[in-house]
Amino acid sequence: MPRNGNPNDTENRTPIGRAIVPVQFGEQVIVSLLYNHDANPVHHRPDHAIQWMLGLLASQGVGGTEESLEHAGPVERTYTLGAKLLDRQDVVVMPGIVLAAICFERFVPPTELTASITTTFTYPLLVPTKGAVEVRVEAYELPLENVKVPGARNLLIEAFGPGISGTPVKLLKMEAQTFRAGTSPERVFEEVVAPQFANALQQANKMPGMPSISHPSSISSEDRRRYSRIVEPGAHNRPITECAWQCKIPRVLTEVIEHLRYNDQYQKEVKDYYQGRSDEEQRIEAIKRLVEKERKYGWVTDEHFAARVEELSHLSQHLYARQHTIFDPRCFRENGSATAPGAQMHLDLNLSEIRLRRGIHKLFTSGRLKENPVLMGEATVMAQPLVTRDLANFLCEINYSFETLKLFQYKHT
Repeated sequence: MPRNGNPNDTENRTPIGRAIVPVQFGEQVIVSLLYNHDANPVHHRPDHAIQWMLGLLASQGVGGTEESLEHAGPVERTYTLGAKLLDRQDVVVMPGIVLAAICFERFVPPTELTASITTTFTYPLLVPTKGAVEVRVEAYELPLENVKVPGARNLLIEAFGPGISGTPVKLLKMEAQTFRAGTSPERVFEEVVAPQFANALQQANKMPGMPSISHPSSISSEDRRRYSRIVEPGAHNRPITECAWQCKIPRVLTEVIEHLRYNDQYQKEVKDYYQGRSDEEQRIEAIKRLVEKERKYGWVTDEHFAARVEELSHLSQHLYARQHTIFDPRCFRENGSATAPGAQMHLDLNLSEIRLRRGIHKLFTSGRLKENPVLMGEATVMAQPLVTRDLANFLCEINYSFETLKLFQYKHT
């Protein structure tokens, strides 16, 4: 880390490289079907991507990196960026964890040892289903602090792409600790990784009554071929890396989230939190006005009015906001157990903390070969109602329905 603890302190950065990466629909995005499919149609269906982005724009704090919207409130963000978004149909959302892998492996060769990667996802990347979008990746080396193992490197990698308005926005920030080729993996584990594993294990005990999942996973030869072509076009037989396994985590996250939808204790906590809140009452009233407009246009019948309000009010949105993972370098070196073709890993995930006031859900994440942990960390997911008050008002004013595909039937005014 920099001397003042701020990775954004440009004075302490040493540039080590820059790359322009074209991201296109097709194999680069469809690979999410291998790593993060089922519950994530936003990654490969334009109608869901538009819905998801509209909900995201109406939430607090999103869109702040768009030019002239640094201090805008949710209403201004929703109306300014929402209108621009509806003009950009046929786009999907690039899976952030795959984009992070592309960025990381541009600058960290497989021969280096990776002790940890922390990725903060700051803005979703919209990719047109026809054509491509360019992402600018910048890598820096930061000063070392209290790392006694020779060969250590502290890296900062940032990715920038066009926002909805076309101006560049920061897509993600990665901080990683790596060790140069030839460094002893045993020493890195004992002196650097083992203490971090011990700290991470403190989050391993699941919250009472909340779901936890142990998911078997592997990287097939087809997964490996596609992954290699994405992170390094033209490369052949690229070894299985830490990033390749990390791409598997969001797929299990979606299963945990799906379980929460039907978990009585969790739903009771959510209901108790929102009960009697004035802002929640305002949101429900806005949704009722939207459904009244849908009824006017014949999209909803009288007898289904109440059920439609209930449906829209319970739709939720989950944003994969941060992933911190620690790796056992003994298993990820050349010919290591985690890099062997066909290696079978179990991914263990469970909720470790919920802060409904900020919508934060922290999950303990772990990967083990047989019973031996080889990666461990924490994922942060931001959860909020998908149809916010501002989004309902916006859709009502421009005569759009939130129903899938009807977003594309009418031009906004």
